[in-house]
Amino acid sequence: GHKMLGPTGIGVLYGKRKYLNEMTPFLFGGEMIDKVSTDGTTFNVLPYKFEAGTPNVDGAVGLAKAIEILERIGMDNIQEHEKQLTSYALKKLKELDFLEIFGPQDETQQSIISFNMKGVHPHDVAHLLNDLTGIAIRSGHHCAQPLMKEFGTSATCRISFYVYNEEEDVDKLCEGLKKVWEWLK
Repeated sequence: GHKMLGPTGIGVLYGKRKYLNEMTPFLFGGEMIDKVSTDGTTFNVLPYKFEAGTPNVDGAVGLAKAIEILERIGMDNIQEHEKQLTSYALKKLKELDFLEIFGPQDETQQSIISFNMKGVHPHDVAHLLNDLTGIAIRSGHHCAQPLMKEFGTSATCRISFYVYNEEEDVDKLCEGLKKVWEWLK
């Protein structure tokens, strides 16, 4: 849910009914059981078979509302906004000669940019950026250690954009990165 403006702790499982019917649940409890006997268990019908325990009602309501908002904005509009913002951010970040940018640096790059500050561990950059400016970014291997190996680094700083970000946010980030760089000198 949180990847779609919704709350954390909720998501959606999408799959072909044929395969979902063949799958065995990995969590147990609540309404996902149809019958239990000493001979075995019969699972409930879809979708209940995969809904173990007490449902996250608040999360479901929040996710439904988030989907309504995204539909109202339009996914094509969101993608175009992200594309323009990513292009702007790449242009601005390339002006900072103390950064190394990883990954595509053209129109194929969408919404996520990874970079490192030369000679500074990404965790230090992220902590200082937050402490000095209040700007929060991600740092680490981002569950992509083979990619980090390919990049020749153990970790990167990572920024991402969504519907609520504007060019002003990129400008503040760049000013914040300059402040971190100056502080470290």
